[in-house]
Amino acid sequence: MTVEEDEYTQLKSNAENLATCLHALLERIEKLEVKQTTPLAELAEPVDQHVRDNGAAKKKRGKKRGKEHSESSNGGARGVGRHDSEEPENSEQVLMSDTVAVDPETGLKKRTIVTERVLTTKTFHALALDSAPALLPLPGRQPIVFESRGVDVEAAQLKQIELENISGLIVVTKVNPEATHGIRPGDAVTEVDGHPVTCKADVEKINKRAKLTLTVAPPYNAPSIFYRLHSDYNCQKDDKRMCHWLPIDVRKGEVVQVLSKDDNWMLARKVHDLNAVGYIPQSLHMEKVSFMSPFGRRVLVLVGASGVGRRTLKSMLLRYAPSLFSTVVPLTSRAPRGNEVDGREYHFVRKEDMLKRIRDGDMIEWGELDGHLYGTSADAVRDIMHGGRMCVLDTAPRALSYLYNGEFMPFVVHISPPQLDEFTQLEGLRPSKRSAEQPKRAPRAKKIANGPLAEQIHLTLINRNMDVTLRRLIDALEALRNDVQWVPVSWMC
Repeated sequence: MTVEEDEYTQLKSNAENLATCLHALLERIEKLEVKQTTPLAELAEPVDQHVRDNGAAKKKRGKKRGKEHSESSNGGARGVGRHDSEEPENSEQVLMSDTVAVDPETGLKKRTIVTERVLTTKTFHALALDSAPALLPLPGRQPIVFESRGVDVEAAQLKQIELENISGLIVVTKVNPEATHGIRPGDAVTEVDGHPVTCKADVEKINKRAKLTLTVAPPYNAPSIFYRLHSDYNCQKDDKRMCHWLPIDVRKGEVVQVLSKDDNWMLARKVHDLNAVGYIPQSLHMEKVSFMSPFGRRVLVLVGASGVGRRTLKSMLLRYAPSLFSTVVPLTSRAPRGNEVDGREYHFVRKEDMLKRIRDGDMIEWGELDGHLYGTSADAVRDIMHGGRMCVLDTAPRALSYLYNGEFMPFVVHISPPQLDEFTQLEGLRPSKRSAEQPKRAPRAKKIANGPLAEQIHLTLINRNMDVTLRRLIDALEALRNDVQWVPVSWMC
C-alpha cells in the first residue's frame, strides 16, 4: 500500500468512526433526557443530589452530596448542586448540575438540570506522523542571525553610501572610502528612528540627524556575484589599498561575495564570515562561481487547478525555511494602489517595458486583466537561483514550456484536490464550509495530470490537509537532497 493510499484509508476510518460516535452520543442524550424528565409535582419538593444507577451490571460511581440552600433578602431561596452520573458505554463521562430557584412572588419552585457529557472514546485514530517537518541545514548553511545595532548619522553622511533593494531588503552596496561613520558595506537598513524601512526612499528622504537600525544582510539578500580566489591577499601589506578602515585578508580557495566594483577594485566580503568586508584588487587570480541550492534543483514549481491550495502551500514553505526558499515579486503595468510599495507587492513598470520583455522572451508567464499586464520575469528567478536559494513558483502548467530545461532544472509538483466523494466526506468535518465551486476542481486537476505536460510532473500530492501536504512536500525535498536524482540528459549538456 502506498503512502497516499494509507493516508486515505486512515482519514476515511477517522470520518466513519466520528460519524458512528456522534450518532451514539445523540441517542444516549435522548435516552437520558427521557429518564431525567421529572413530574411537575416533584418540583415543589426539595431536590436531593444523587448518583444515577447505570443498571445491575454497573457499579455506582458517584457519591451523594448535600444540598446547599441560602435565603436571600427578598425571601427567595436557591439550591445549587453538582454530581457525577454513571459512566456510560464508549467511555462517555456524564456530569450533571441541578439548580432550584423559588419565585419570590408566586412561591413556585423552578428546577434547572444541566447535563455535560465528555466523549473519551478510543475509536479515533491519529494520523501517523512520525515527527514534525524538518529541513536540516547542511554544514555551512546554518541560518545566521546577526544582532542589530543602532547608528546615529547626519543627512550629509547618507550621501556617501549607495543602497539597493534586494528581495525587499535595503542593502548598503557601496560606501565612500573616505567615510568615517559606522555604516558598513553589506549592512541592511531595517529602521529609521524606529520606523520600518520598506524602500530606498525611506532612507534617501532623510534631511536631518537620524538613528538607523542596521543588521548584516544574509548572502541571498545581497548582489549574487561570487568569486573563488586562487591567490592570497592581505590588505595590511598593500600600500596602495583603497580603504584603511575596511581591512580584509583573504586566502586561496575562499569565496567572496562582490557588493560593488569599479575599474580596479572590488568591494567584497567573505561568504563564511560576512563581517569581513573590504576592497580587493581585480587583478587577483580568481574565477566566477555560482551559489547552488542544496536540493540539486533550482526551481520548485507548484501546478494545479485554481483554488486547490498552491499559494497557501507556497506561503507556508517560505515561512518555514526562508533561508532555503524564496519567491519572485511579479511585474505589473498598473499604478500602485493604497499602501502598495514598489518591490513588495509588485514591481510597477510601464506597459511598454513589459511588452518589450515579452517580445524579448524574458517573461515566464504573463496575462492581462482590466487592460493591465501582470507577469513573472525570468531574471527575477535567476537572481534567486544565483543567491543560493530554491525559487518557489505557483504557475500555470503552460509555464513549464519555459522552465523545463537545464538552466532552471525545476522540480514540478502537482497539487491535486481529493476525489469528489472523499471531498464531500471531509468537508462535513470542517468547522467552516468552503465554496460550492471547490468540488468542480477535481476534473480540472485530472485534466492537468493526464494532459500533454503530465510527463513533466515529478510528484503529485493530494491536498486533503494543508499541514500533511506540507510535510509530504518537505519529505520529497529532503529526498532530493539525499538521494540519487535522474534528470533529462538535455539538462546536463
